[in-house]
Amino acid sequence: MINENRRRILDIMKLLFEKTDEEHWITTEQIRDELEQMGYDRPNRKTLDPNIQFLIEDMGLDIEKERGVSNRYRWVSRDFELAELKLLVDAVQSSRFISDGRSREIIRKLKGLTSEAMGDQLDRKVLTSNSFKRENSSVLYSIDAINEAIRNRKKVSFQMVDYDVDMNEVLRYDGRVHEVSPYALIWNNDYYYMLGMHSGEDKVRVYRVDRMKNTAVSEVAADKQPNDFKPEKYSSKVFDMFGGEPAEIRLECQPYIMNYLIDRFGKEFRVLEKKADGSFIADVVVEESPTFFSWVFQFGGDAKIIGPDKTREQFMKLVNAFK
Repeated sequence: MINENRRRILDIMKLLFEKTDEEHWITTEQIRDELEQMGYDRPNRKTLDPNIQFLIEDMGLDIEKERGVSNRYRWVSRDFELAELKLLVDAVQSSRFISDGRSREIIRKLKGLTSEAMGDQLDRKVLTSNSFKRENSSVLYSIDAINEAIRNRKKVSFQMVDYDVDMNEVLRYDGRVHEVSPYALIWNNDYYYMLGMHSGEDKVRVYRVDRMKNTAVSEVAADKQPNDFKPEKYSSKVFDMFGGEPAEIRLECQPYIMNYLIDRFGKEFRVLEKKADGSFIADVVVEESPTFFSWVFQFGGDAKIIGPDKTREQFMKLVNAFK
């Protein structure tokens, strides 16, 4: 009997948390109905009221009681306000390093932090300029491993991946395992970067975390940071881009350019032709602007604009201006 009473109190608390909030109440009769559906004998009012008073007075929960023909109750304050939860949901949905499946799972957990009625308001879709999502969330585990290694001053081991012209991941350097002393993480333009020094080197390098696979914390102690190491000076190495009218641009690219195309557009572009030497032709939809032309220009001819003619002529005009 004592155990059943305790279980009933916990179920009442759960009911109040899930069914009520500042805008929604639940009456004594509704609580009795819900408990009966859970398999309890229908409690009388004299039993129910002391149970709720225990939650308010002994457990200190912010539950408000309003007396009436049938008393009603609501759970008032919570750890997160609805606006804060909306902000977290927007951040999860717009982060492209979190897969669709993992995003849904995180949002489901966030909805569990508020009432059902308020949780319905968290079903929202945020549109961003970079709306594609990664196919897996291994980057989350890589970030966790890197942070653990930094905290415990250990090295991390990992492999690096590229994309081939079929958009498949392939291990870089024949799958060689890297061992690096990690010093900091930078989040820029929705990508995480690790700053660290490779074993046997004396130069801090920048590693794209979403290109790291099989990341693990090593038992080997990390090398000491260089005396002049300043994380902020590396953040400027990561670039932003674009601004203009959307247009479909045709590019002729060397194989390694696939990495950069997927970085900027995900896999939402068409590969029209794959040549025997590994080069390929692709159509991308991009905001046509001098910034985009500058992005193409940096590849020194390994990425060429071949259409439309108007766009190619504008690009060549920009190139000739630098001669």
